[in-house]
Amino acid sequence: MAHPHRTAWMFLAALLVSAPSCLGKDPYNPGEPVGAFHVTAKLVSNSCGQASNPWEFDIRLRHEATTLYWVQGSLPVSGTVDASAHAVLRSTGQDVVRAADSHAAGCTVTREDTLDVVLSDATSGLAVDPATTSSFAGTLAYHFGTTSDSDCSDQTTASGASIRRCRATSVTR
Repeated sequence: MAHPHRTAWMFLAALLVSAPSCLGKDPYNPGEPVGAFHVTAKLVSNSCGQASNPWEFDIRLRHEATTLYWVQGSLPVSGTVDASAHAVLRSTGQDVVRAADSHAAGCTVTREDTLDVVLSDATSGLAVDPATTSSFAGTLAYHFGTTSDSDCSDQTTASGASIRRCRATSVTR
């Protein structure tokens, strides 16, 4: 016979795992679809070393009321569309490049992405309602750095630039 506490925990774990699907929320596809877009970005500044210019990639936009979601790869990034069809979407993260050990400090790289975008529709120009978006334009900036307790002096980008602090900004269309 199963232990009553163990059975209760197993039931609770199963409930927590299945709750998002029961609620209809998919963290990778929030809200309603707006469309798929092919983006061409022109590099306007870069202190991170050599980069593609122009840079082309595909994304999907989704929305829930005035919340805009940029879906590309992992979890979507979100921001609020204002009355001027403008939105700023930000994401941040950290990656451990090298863990600390008894001989050296670790190296943790930080990244902050910022998309500053204006949405357009096919008729009136500004897409104040994200659902009517047919195109967009703006800037996409990546900022890389290191945490204050990191020693990343032995790490560089693929082209040899320091990762201590670098920034790349592109204009998207």
